[in-house]
Amino acid sequence: MQLSVSILALILSILNLIIGRLIVGKERGKVSETNGEIIQIIGFVTILIIAFSCFFFIDIMDDNAMKWFWFYFYTITLGFHFYLDWVYLRDTKEYLVSLILLIIGVIYILFIVF
Repeated sequence: MQLSVSILALILSILNLIIGRLIVGKERGKVSETNGEIIQIIGFVTILIIAFSCFFFIDIMDDNAMKWFWFYFYTITLGFHFYLDWVYLRDTKEYLVSLILLIIGVIYILFIVF
């Protein structure tokens, strides 16, 4: 399971570069360069705190529980990223890259990881 999650991170990193170049171009926008910087920081820190606290309540040796943990963590994190891109970087179409990566990651988690 750990290897398949690591492969997911590698695949999504490479796809982020490729899809970002195709859709947005070389000049990619960042939410941290807009008014949404503080919202982004607070949101991601909150998501991480909730995710780390979930480890006290789930059995990390249970593959099914870990599948759903990664599914929800990935969906919430990339969904939040997509929302921020859509609100603050609508003109750059950066949100399309986030949406495509969200869909690819969810399909990978549901059908390949487990």
